[in-house]
Amino acid sequence: MTKMEKLKLYAGRLGLFLAGGLLVFAVMSFTVVNTAKEQNERLSQTLDASRYEAGRLLSDAKAQYESGNYIEAKESLNTLFANQPGSEEAVEGKTLMESVESAENRSNAKWQAAMPGIKREWGEALAEELRADLEANMDDTIDKEWNKVKAQIREEWEKES
Repeated sequence: MTKMEKLKLYAGRLGLFLAGGLLVFAVMSFTVVNTAKEQNERLSQTLDASRYEAGRLLSDAKAQYESGNYIEAKESLNTLFANQPGSEEAVEGKTLMESVESAENRSNAKWQAAMPGIKREWGEALAEELRADLEANMDDTIDKEWNKVKAQIREEWEKES
């Protein structure tokens, strides 16, 4: 066998080896990627079912309602209505939504009635604090301002006298 024939033989074997390797890689990638995609889809569906499970959403809304967090309770109930509209929990959720809205309205009315008094007390406390700060720094402020205008006041005084 000549050197050229050996080179062609090795080149052919190397080419076949590479082609076989690529074929094995392609088949493995295709099966692994498809399996991973299917598994990802199943997990996504399971996660969505868990996240939007009617019983969990209703119990979250009840807990939020009891803690006085009406905005989050309404969000949980709206999610329940959007994702599980025909469930028994959605029927119970509609009753709970009425209670949440009623409690929220009572809370808002109570706040509106109390707000003027609270604002007045807060304003008085803030004014007292500001006065205390102003009085504590009054002498320093007067001295600084006096040093700024002392020459001008002297000139005006000398003109008058």
